[in-house]
Amino acid sequence: MKTTLKLCAALSLIILTLIAGCAYHKEIKMMDSYSRIKPIAPLAEYEQEKMPHNLIVKIENVADMSANYKNRVQLYINNYRIRPTESYNYKDTYEYKMKLQPGVYKVRAKYYAYSGWKEESFSIRARENVKVFLNKVAHLSVDIQKNHWGAPIDKTTYFDISYKSLE
Repeated sequence: MKTTLKLCAALSLIILTLIAGCAYHKEIKMMDSYSRIKPIAPLAEYEQEKMPHNLIVKIENVADMSANYKNRVQLYINNYRIRPTESYNYKDTYEYKMKLQPGVYKVRAKYYAYSGWKEESFSIRARENVKVFLNKVAHLSVDIQKNHWGAPIDKTTYFDISYKSLE
């Protein structure tokens, strides 16, 4: 009888532990809800397009129709290369409009210039990590100041960052 009682108690303890364990995995902190809770269905495409862009990156004075025609830019967010939607040949301004989840991002770019006889790369960086919000648009902009060969005056150029409310 004692053995049966001990066995039932142990079995009950195991079942309660399993139930508590399953319940624990369904509980999350509010701050984790965006990344852990997935929607039951995606928004319709037309509703997704209505969502505003919350990160806009604008890089000016890249290439022109003279000696700087081969100059180009590559944008990286959290070390992912972002491909532009358009083909950029002889493009003075590169503009990227994106929708990102709220959070903190590392944004950088590489500027490639043919200065003289070879291609050189130069860094464009944000002085701080970029914050992306649901109710604000993060604008990063830079106007590359170049010498007569098309190389930036400074080895590292920095984005200007501003945040504007969507309302």
